[in-house]
Amino acid sequence: MSTFLGKNWFKLALGAILIAMIASFAYKLWANGSEPDQRLTAMKQAPSFQLQDLDGKPVSSQDMDGKVRLVYFFYSFCPDVCMPTTFLLSQVQESLKKKDLLGTKAEIVSITVDPKRDTPEVLKEFGNRFESKPVPGGWTFLRGEESKIHKLAEDFGIMVIKEKDGNFSHSNAILLVDPKGKLRNYYDASNPELDVDHIVKDVVTLSKGK
Repeated sequence: MSTFLGKNWFKLALGAILIAMIASFAYKLWANGSEPDQRLTAMKQAPSFQLQDLDGKPVSSQDMDGKVRLVYFFYSFCPDVCMPTTFLLSQVQESLKKKDLLGTKAEIVSITVDPKRDTPEVLKEFGNRFESKPVPGGWTFLRGEESKIHKLAEDFGIMVIKEKDGNFSHSNAILLVDPKGKLRNYYDASNPELDVDHIVKDVVTLSKGK
């Protein structure tokens, strides 16, 4: 060991420990504070709409102001992504219910892109598979004119293409809208790493007015 190291090894070791502690603290601040704030920065005002619920009653986006919204464009005859994504939303529903947020400070909104086949009766049966109605205003299924819904999806940033066989190709994303109607995030619902806790944490954050 050199003379310098021999005389200063304690100071060097202490300095290394302090640097490691500072780096660890800085990472925690980034992971738990700054990064989510940046990720949830308002993108734009979410497009407004007026559609119908499964009882034929008009429902507008303004009716949902004051609540965090998770918006999902889907159709019940979807052969692939819609079923597992709706199941994911049912798990989000359960978590939000346990936190007493569903129906009061948060709502799930599923909008069919296939209203001709997705009649109210079809969607009621589809929703019952996922226990979507236990909390009033907690999970709403909406319908409307096909062309208007596709335009609405486009305004949200969701691609919808009608195929020759009558099915639809569409972006499989869950949209996060804050209580003031601003679009905050797109969740790639096809990403296997997307989990319930991640979504619920963001809903809780926005429900507190962050």
